[in-house]
Amino acid sequence: MCVIERTNRNITVRMTNARWNRLMELEKAYRTACAVVRAKRECEEEPSMSVSEALSFVNSL
Repeated sequence: MCVIERTNRNITVRMTNARWNRLMELEKAYRTACAVVRAKRECEEEPSMSVSEALSFVNSL
């Protein structure tokens, strides 16, 4: 990867398609991991449910 142009707002780089695809895979994995961490935090803050309450909640989705 080489930097072609750098301004205050943008950086233009040159890289192979394989490297770009890998970068996009890693970015997607990062977004998924952030969503999982956020969901885990929400689950820890919510009150406990009984089995019937949980099933009715899942069915309402």
